[in-house]
Amino acid sequence: MSNITRSRTFEITKECEYPSDYVVIDFETNGLEPRTCDIIQMAAVRYRNDVKVDTFASFVYTTIIPPKVAELTSITLDDCKTAPKLEELLPQLLKFIGNDVIVAHNASFDLNFLTENMERLNLPGRTFIYVDTLRLARQKIKDVKWYKLPILKKYLKLEYNSHLAKDDCYVCHEVYKYCRGIKVSQRQLSMNDLKNHKSINSSFNSALSEIELESFIRQAKEYEAVNDWDKAIGLYEHCIGFKCDNKEPYDRLILLYRKKRQKENEIRILELSIELFKTEDKYQIRLNKIYNI
Repeated sequence: MSNITRSRTFEITKECEYPSDYVVIDFETNGLEPRTCDIIQMAAVRYRNDVKVDTFASFVYTTIIPPKVAELTSITLDDCKTAPKLEELLPQLLKFIGNDVIVAHNASFDLNFLTENMERLNLPGRTFIYVDTLRLARQKIKDVKWYKLPILKKYLKLEYNSHLAKDDCYVCHEVYKYCRGIKVSQRQLSMNDLKNHKSINSSFNSALSEIELESFIRQAKEYEAVNDWDKAIGLYEHCIGFKCDNKEPYDRLILLYRKKRQKENEIRILELSIELFKTEDKYQIRLNKIYNI
């Protein structure tokens, strides 16, 4: 252990340095002390230009989950007793993170568990650069008393579970966006709203250009070509989040959700397409078919 280089962490605190490419991480644990407690669930979500492109998530093997932790997280021993062990998962997580900036809420908690377990498993130390959304929220959000993720989730009107690692990553991501000037979820914004919103990060403005839109569609098609439907869906959803007037992302989403047998999502895109493309009857015909009209 003494021959292993310790990891180092550096926090980004300047707004001009906040990245649009990063990995959001979250751990659920069976206690608060990294030296004596275990990670019981881990998740990481990779974003490129603030668009989700990949995820990593797993329960982690443990033999101890206190009743209070089970009640808080809904994670049980049944979830963890057949899960992979940390010595198998942690190298995978580190590979997933790569050299990306880490975004986390109360980042020191997660990073302390990460670096402590790296030492415990004799894994070489690394330098982690991170953004703490807890610090950002305290600076940018003045309408709440406490800054825990479940409270911020309610403040931002997000529909995710709390105290589950992947959902907490998604909430953390929304908090990060909000603190950089994006007031609501991208899916609720029109292109005109975004163009007129002076406080939005310039990377989002560029994402609305025709060139960027075509780039997203092209990349999504490349994912489709190798049957990576989830990544393609993420990019198409990003396109329609700005209510673009290009029908292709809507058509591809309808087809992909049909292939994945996700009827509710297919209906959602059909209804949005009916609203936006009033001269096209194919969307209403498909919707009628689903409802057996």
